[in-house]
Amino acid sequence: MADWKGTIDISNGMSEDHKSGVAERLQRREEERQALVRKRKEEQDGMDDKVQESLQSFLEILKSERLSLEKSLAESSLLVERSMLIDHFDELSLRVQKLQRNVSESALFLPPYELKTAQNVIVLLQSKIQETRDQLLPKKKFTFSKKQNKKGPSVESNKSDGVDFNVNLDSTVSKSSPSKSENDLVVEFAACKFVDRAGETLQKNANEINQKDIALVNLSNCSVLLYGAPSAIHINKLNRCTIFCGPVPGSIFIRECIECTFVLACQQLRIHSTTNSEFYIHVTSKAIIEDCNKVKFAPYNWKYETLEEDYAATGLSKQRNNWDRVDDFNWLAADVHSPNWSIIPSADRITSWKM
Repeated sequence: MADWKGTIDISNGMSEDHKSGVAERLQRREEERQALVRKRKEEQDGMDDKVQESLQSFLEILKSERLSLEKSLAESSLLVERSMLIDHFDELSLRVQKLQRNVSESALFLPPYELKTAQNVIVLLQSKIQETRDQLLPKKKFTFSKKQNKKGPSVESNKSDGVDFNVNLDSTVSKSSPSKSENDLVVEFAACKFVDRAGETLQKNANEINQKDIALVNLSNCSVLLYGAPSAIHINKLNRCTIFCGPVPGSIFIRECIECTFVLACQQLRIHSTTNSEFYIHVTSKAIIEDCNKVKFAPYNWKYETLEEDYAATGLSKQRNNWDRVDDFNWLAADVHSPNWSIIPSADRITSWKM
C-alpha cells in the first residue's frame, strides 16, 4: 500500500512539472510571435521608406519631363523650321516612349492612383504630340475626280457608277520600313553618340554634350570621357569598357554590359542585365538594378577642371549621395542583403584614374 501511495506522489510531481513546461513553451512561443511581428513591422517600415523615396524621385522626373515636353510642343510652330518638324516630332515621341518605359519599370512601387495618373499623362502627351503634328504637318487628303474614261476600263482603276476613284498620294511618302527598336531610336535621336567602336579612347567636351542626350552602344575595350553635363545617357551592350562622365541632372540607363567600370554622377541610375562591373557613383536618388549580378559600388571620385561648374549648372546636389543604397528589383527580402551587388572595400578602390 505504501508503495502504491508513493507512486501517486511521484505521479503528481511529474504532472506539475509537465504543466510548468507547457506554460514555458507557450510563453516562448508568444515571445517568438511578438518578435516576428516586430521584425515584420520593421521590415515593412524599411520598405515603406524605400518606396517613398523611389516614388518621390519618380514623380519629380515625371513632372519635369511633362513640363519640358509641353514646352517643346508649344514652341513647335515658333522655333522649329518646317523642314525640321518631322525630326522634331519624332524626337518628342521618342521621349514619351522612354517616359512610358520608366512608368512600366516603376509600376512595382507605384500606388494604383499614381500609376493611373502617370499612364494618363503618357496618353495625354501622345495625344498632344499627334494633334500638334497634324496641325503643322497636315496630310494630303484623298481626292475623288469624275472623268470620262476614253481608253476603256483599266486594271488599276476602281469604277463605280461611272466614277473613277483616283487617289493622289503625297510623293514624299515611301513604302513602310521595318519598325525600329527602342535602341535604334535612341541612337538615331541622341545628340551625341559613340556606336560600334573597339579599342579606342573616345572623348566629348562640354560644348559638345551639355544639356544633350548621349548614346554609347556596342563598344568593346574602349575608354569614354565625357567632360560636361549631358541631360541623359543611354548605355547598351558594352564589353570591358571604362566610362567617365560629369554630373547628369536626369537619368542614366545602362543595359547589357559586361566587365565594365563606370564613374558617373546623376540624379537617377538604372542598371539592367549587367554583370561583373564596378560603379563609382554619385546618385541623389538611389541606384536601381535588375537582372544583374556581381556588380560593385563605391563613391564617385573622378575630378576634372570644370567639375564644380558643371555641378552648379545642373543643380545636382553634392551633399546628397546614395552611392551605397541600391535597390535590387530581383531581391525583395528586406532583412537579407542581395547577393547580386556589394560594396567595393576601401582598400580595393581605384583612387587615381589614368587618362
